[in-house]
Formats: sequence, C-alpha cells, structure tokens
Amino acid sequence: MKKKYYKKKRKNKYYKYIDIIRVILLISVLLYHLNILKGGYLAVCSFFVLSGYLSIVSLFNKKKINFKEYYVNKFLKLYLPLIIVTFISVSVISVMPNILWLNLKPEVNSVILGYNNFWQISANLDYFARHVDSPFMHLWYINILLQFEIIFPLLFILFKKTGDKLNKCIPCITSFILCIISIIYMYSVRDNINIMYYSTFSRIFSLFMGVFIGLIHSYYKVLVPNNKIVRKIIFYLYLFILILMFIFIDSNSYLFISMIIVSFITCRLISYGIMIDDKLNSKIYKVIKSISNVSYYVYLVQYPVIYIFQYINIASYLKIVFIFTLIFGISYILYFCLNYKDKKYKVIRYIVGVILLIFSMFGIYKYFITKDHTIELKKLEEQLNANSVMLEDNKKAYELKIKDEKNSWEEKLKELESNESNLGSVVKNLNVVGIGDSVMLGAIDKLYNEFPNSYFDAKISRTAWEAGGILDNLLNNNMLGDTIIFNLGTNGDCSYECKVNIINKCGNREIFWLNTVNYSYVNDNLNYLASNYSNLHIIDWKSISNGHSEYFGVDGIHLTNAGKKAFANTIYESIYNVYLDKYNKEKEEIINKHNDELKNKYSFYGNDLLINSYEDIKDKYSDAEYNINKDYNYEMLYNDISNSINNDTLNYNVVFAFDKTINLSYENYVFLINLCKNYNIYIVLFDNKYDFSDYNNVNIIMFDLYDEYLMVDRVHLNSDGNKKLVEVMDNYMKKKDWFCVNLLVFIFFCNIYTYTT
Repeated sequence: MKKKYYKKKRKNKYYKYIDIIRVILLISVLLYHLNILKGGYLAVCSFFVLSGYLSIVSLFNKKKINFKEYYVNKFLKLYLPLIIVTFISVSVISVMPNILWLNLKPEVNSVILGYNNFWQISANLDYFARHVDSPFMHLWYINILLQFEIIFPLLFILFKKTGDKLNKCIPCITSFILCIISIIYMYSVRDNINIMYYSTFSRIFSLFMGVFIGLIHSYYKVLVPNNKIVRKIIFYLYLFILILMFIFIDSNSYLFISMIIVSFITCRLISYGIMIDDKLNSKIYKVIKSISNVSYYVYLVQYPVIYIFQYINIASYLKIVFIFTLIFGISYILYFCLNYKDKKYKVIRYIVGVILLIFSMFGIYKYFITKDHTIELKKLEEQLNANSVMLEDNKKAYELKIKDEKNSWEEKLKELESNESNLGSVVKNLNVVGIGDSVMLGAIDKLYNEFPNSYFDAKISRTAWEAGGILDNLLNNNMLGDTIIFNLGTNGDCSYECKVNIINKCGNREIFWLNTVNYSYVNDNLNYLASNYSNLHIIDWKSISNGHSEYFGVDGIHLTNAGKKAFANTIYESIYNVYLDKYNKEKEEIINKHNDELKNKYSFYGNDLLINSYEDIKDKYSDAEYNINKDYNYEMLYNDISNSINNDTLNYNVVFAFDKTINLSYENYVFLINLCKNYNIYIVLFDNKYDFSDYNNVNIIMFDLYDEYLMVDRVHLNSDGNKKLVEVMDNYMKKKDWFCVNLLVFIFFCNIYTYTT
C-alpha cells in the first residue's frame, strides 16, 4: 500500500518558494499603504511568522552561538539600514517646503531606540486612519523585530539546551504557550485598537507561531502529502486564500480573528513551501529573487516616499508610478551599497556610500537642532480637554435657546432685507452649529464670543468620517441650526460619497467648511464638492493664514491666541459675506424685478393726438408716464427727454404720438432716436414717408386715418378714432397675435362700407 504522506527532515538550505511568499507579502503591504489593497495590513502578521521561523532555523544547526557575531550581523542587516533611511528621510523632509513634522524629535528617538510601537500607542496614532501623519508610521513593525532579536539568542539557547538535554517537546510546547498567552492578551485589549495593533505583547504571537513551526521542523520531520503535485496544489491554495484575505478583509472586519487566521495560513505555507523541490522558471525567479533581496529596504523606504508624495499635486496614476519607481530605485541603491560584494563595483559602492553618509549626517544635524515640543503639546492637550468640559456646559443652554429663538431667523431676515446695517447683529445671533476637530476645540472661547447663541461639537483627533453620526444625533434632538460649520480633514479625510452624505443631511442649510493648512488633496476634494452644492461655502483658511506664523503654535496647525482670534473672525467674516451676498442677491433680484417692470412701463410723449385719447390709454397703461403738451415743438420735446434721461426717470419704452399739428422732420426724429438710443422707441405714423429701418430700437406703429376716425377738422380723432388708436398701439406694443386678424377684419369692413356708400 502506497503511503499518502511522507516525512522529510528539514535541511538547512535556501528555499525558493519562501521568496515567493516574501514578495507577495511585500507587495500587499505596499499596496495597502497606497490605499489600493484594503487588507494588505494583514501581511505584517505573515512577515512576523516568517521572521520567527527563519530566526529559529538559521541558528538551530549551529554547534555554538557567537553572541558578538550574531548581534553585529543583525546590526548590519537590520539596524544600520534603519538608521540610514531614518536620517536620510529627516534630511529630505527638513528641506521640503510646506511640510511640518511635529513629532520629529520624539518619533526619531523612538525609532532609533527601538520603541516606536509603544510611542505610537502613547501618541494615539491610529494606523487605520488612512492618513499619512508621519514618514515612520510603518516602523513599529521593525522595532518589534529589533526587540525580538535582542532577546532571541538567549531564548534560543534556553530552547536548545532544554530540547537536547531534557525533552525536545518542551521548547515546542513552551513556544506554543507563549503564543497562546500573547493571543489572550491581544483579546483582552481588543477594544483599544492601538494597543492591540502596536503592542509587542499582542503582536508577538505571530513570531512565536513561526518559532513553534521552526522548532517542529527542526526537531521532527515535516509531514506533507507524498504526491508532489498535491503538495504544490495545496501550497498555491493556501497562497490564494491568503491573497483573498488581503483583498477583502479590511480593518473593520474581524481584526482579531483575521490576524490569527493569516498567521496560521502562513505557517502552513512555510511547511509546504520548503517541501517543494520543483525548479522555477529562471527568468521569473531572478525577478522574484531580486525583489526578495531588497524586500527589507523596500519596507523601510516606502512610507517616507509616500509621505513626501502626499504634498505633491499630480495625477493619481502618475503618483503611483513615481512612488513605485522611487521606492524600488532607492531600495536597490541601498542594497547595492550595503550588501553587494562584487569587487568590480567597489569604487562605485564607496561613492554611493559617501553620498548616503552625507545625507545621513545632514539628517542627524537636523535631528539635533530640532526642538522637542512634547511639553508644549502636553499643555495644548490639557487646554483642549478643558475646552471639552466647557462644551458640555454650553450644550444645555443651547437646547433652551434653540426653542425660544426658533423663528428669529425669519424676523432677522426681514430686517436684513430692509436695513443692511442690521446684518452684523443678525450674523452674531445666528444659531450656528460647529462640528470640528482639535483646531476648533482650541478656539472655542473665541467662537462663542463671535456666535454666543450657537453650539459647537469639537473633539481631539476627530476625522471627517464622524460627522455623519454627529449630524444624525443633532437632527434627532432638533438641535441643528440654520448655519453649519465644519472644521474636519486634518486628522483624516473621508471619501467623496461620505461628504455627499454629510451635505445631504444638512439639507438646505448654509454650510461652511474650513479647508486644511497642510493637505492640498483634502482641499481639492472640498473645492470639487463645493462646485456641486450652492449652499456649501469653502473657507480658505489655508490662504488666509498663509504667511502668518504668529497664528500657529509649534505644530503649525493648532492656534495661538492671535490665531484663535483670526480663526474665529475668519469664520464670522465668511458667514457675514455669504449672508451679505444673499442680501445683495435679494437686492439684485429686487432691482432686476424692478427693471423687468420698467421694461413693461412706458413714457408717452404727444400733443393733441394723445389728449383726446388719454382716458382710453390710461385704462390700458395706468402706470405709464405721460408727457402731453398741445404746444409741443421739437426743442421742447428734446429738452424734456434730455431731462428725464439725466434724472433717470425715463421709462424703458418711449412712445412718440403726434398729429399733423407738429412739424417733426425726419432729422428731428433721428436726433430724438439717437438721444434715446438705450431705450425701446415706438413712433406712431400715419404714412410711410419716413424710413427708420436702420435703427433696431425703433418700432413703427402705422395708423390709417380713415374719415370715420376724424372730427370735422380732419385732424383730431373722434371717440371711435381714439379707441381705435389705443387698440392699434396696444396690439402692437404688447405683440398680441390677433392684431393682424383684427386689422384685416377692420380693413374688410371698411372696404364694404366704402363700396356701399
């Protein structure tokens, strides 16, 4: 009977399939840091397992451990590249404009002294905020590795002596128990995401998983299926599952259990990977091997590059290409300088090494001259906490005021429409609701000075993602005023869909959103959003505060007393200007409405022709201006019109209606037309002797003087004539469609009457 499984003793050799695992883990982490792969953070668990495994198996077959040699080797492989990358990053970032690295001194201290993971816990830096606050947010992992490598030789000797002299099961069981203890601790702190993710005590379980597998493989034999194809299929199946978890498992989905599962899968991958003896394609493997060799340097370099590129405004796809190119380019340079042993390139290595040394020394210089702002930040935190207490005291007062002043805005709006001088008082007494982060929190007292009847909800480290929930709570409690202020985005931006949801929750209220001082992409997203919402107004705090260093404290974000005043005043002026614009728009609407009404108003100039027909015209044009003088001549007419134009009393429509008693020549009319070139002119004529077709603003109203419309003098119109004149004028000036029909009917009956007579 053929065996289904075979046991193979692990040999101390290099396994190619471990390179495949390492490269996939590296790319997954990199894509996660670029916000492309949402579950890539889990690859760090696999890295821990792999590190624990390789650490134990690399020492197991050695007869004696040379501590000095071990620590020197780890210093050259792990610590020296870390130091170089750290200080080169400091040197580059220190000379870049518009980059303020608040925690440079304490963060660099934590990195080079190996406690960055604990420092990030104390600084309350959320790894999952998806906001690049520092170039070294990823180095917590390296620092845990360094902590592990310090104690590992001692731990290994203990395991080795116990296993050799007593029982080889003891070190295996011990490592497994240590793994379980770490998992239990991780579960106990699961409510504190930072401790759970950053703490050495919660993350070391993955390392001990790797140690456990390494001990099992070293003391015993690797139990795998006998069939080579089956082994390979299972390996790739585990790899496929791992990749699926990197793709679909985000930080909000079962973080605790996901980290354990990924670590377990990695253990199985290692077990199968070391037992696959198939030869890989030489060209493909050269690429995989090459990336695997620089994987540590890629991990070190990635975040500083990403951090710098967030301040560079280029297309997103180009940014990703540049980031990848720069990360791998720098990584290969570091590998060439620190690991490449070919004597042929010795001179080039020395030159590159000198350049790296210069950059590092400059970074060290910048590090030493940088002030530690820990004390100032502590005081700032205390002040912000005090302001948080004050916010709670004002909440109850606001709830009472909002009920009493529910209808005040409508009354103040009426005052605004009638008297612009009231606008300052109206704005000051608005029921403003402010939602913000620590910047707003720091300026609370100044904001309440500007808006005493308002309510502000501000909190330290608040992200834009939290605004929706706060709005829901305010809406449910009927506390959302007519004007809303947002000061969010510095601690973490949210997606465009999230912002759209926030704006929609605000309804038709006036919304004011302050942009950020440091993050251009956040501001660009806000500007784009504002282009789609007329009630969303962006307060350009970045431009207003630019050049005013006196506004900011040591972090370049939070405000001094002068900055608080400017901050609150900027918000007040922005709201004031928006409501002033509303007032001006209302005034403009009134003016436009008035102008539209003026376009329907008429100024009549005439002599006896209009005197008789005045009562009939008055019925049709009750709000028209009438300038009627039986003694009118050209000079009088010209002067009267000039005065009306100068006094801005001339209506848009000017009607000239004169009978034959006034002798107005064609030239006279031309002068009058030129005088009224900005007006719409109607001229009543009785024949076609004048042609005004060259003037677009001139309309000719032809009126046929039939005998039945005339008095006995054959000049003045009788009652029928007056009525008919008014009818013809009205039909023409108001562009009634049935004018032509009436005219045709009139002519038809006139012809019949003439014929019968």
